[in-house]
Amino acid sequence: MKPKFTVPENLKPYQRRLMVNGLGLHLYDSGPAPSQGPTFLLVHGLGDEADSWRKVFPLLAGQGRVVALDLPGFGRSDHPKRAYTLRFFADTVVALLEHLKIPQAVLVGNSMGAAVALRVALHRPDLAGRLVLVDGPPLRSRLNRVQLMFLIPGQGEKIYNSFRGSQDAAYESLRPYYANLDVLPPEDRQFLRERVWDRVWSDEQRRAFFSTFRWLALEGLLGHPSPARLGQLRAPTLIVWGEQDWVVPAEAGRTLAGWIPGAKLHIIPGCGHLPQQEKPLELVRLIFNFAVGGYI
Repeated sequence: MKPKFTVPENLKPYQRRLMVNGLGLHLYDSGPAPSQGPTFLLVHGLGDEADSWRKVFPLLAGQGRVVALDLPGFGRSDHPKRAYTLRFFADTVVALLEHLKIPQAVLVGNSMGAAVALRVALHRPDLAGRLVLVDGPPLRSRLNRVQLMFLIPGQGEKIYNSFRGSQDAAYESLRPYYANLDVLPPEDRQFLRERVWDRVWSDEQRRAFFSTFRWLALEGLLGHPSPARLGQLRAPTLIVWGEQDWVVPAEAGRTLAGWIPGAKLHIIPGCGHLPQQEKPLELVRLIFNFAVGGYI
């Protein structure tokens, strides 16, 4: 079965493909804003793609320029055979901003995408005007049984491939990422059902997923991100967390806010690990108010 990764209708006008540092990147770009509004760069999490922002993107596009990419290895961007590390992803984001001649952006990252945004802000502070960390980055924590099995080459891939036997089982694997998967609008549930089926049938995305997951686990064991390093962050930072995040509990957001100087924290009730999908209007309000006025 060949994965389709069909582009949502509301994002088709913004679809682009660019060659950046020898990599083909799929992205959405609203183009230069008509006014002096900010530029927002949206970075998705592990195993996701830019379509995660399908509800947020058009709303922010009315306020400034918005760019959302499929990180290499995921979605419709190239899937090079290489190690997938935070440095690789961050370098790709930096190269994209430079290619698009964007001198500074509001970096918005979800889950692993928050770790990517943080790395950009720490290593290229000139590019990070403001930072919005959404349910991430995942802080050091004890891995559960399935995650430990994911670390074992071959065993993790076997579990991943097992979802190819049932689209219902593949869809159910999404449940921990939402406060309540069943209350999403029917069109959203259908989209997610089709999209997770695309992912489990993509050998290239499976390879990128496990390379990334294993590198993240290693970096976590080595103490990334460290409080001392985060204490050097100078970009104004907003941390947004879903109160019912079953993947990375909201307590991690409170810890993170204590590590980053001046960080503001907002907890969204009735929301899980993906506020951009469950509570897009509230997330857009938070992002825009923080980006423009510095308040929430």
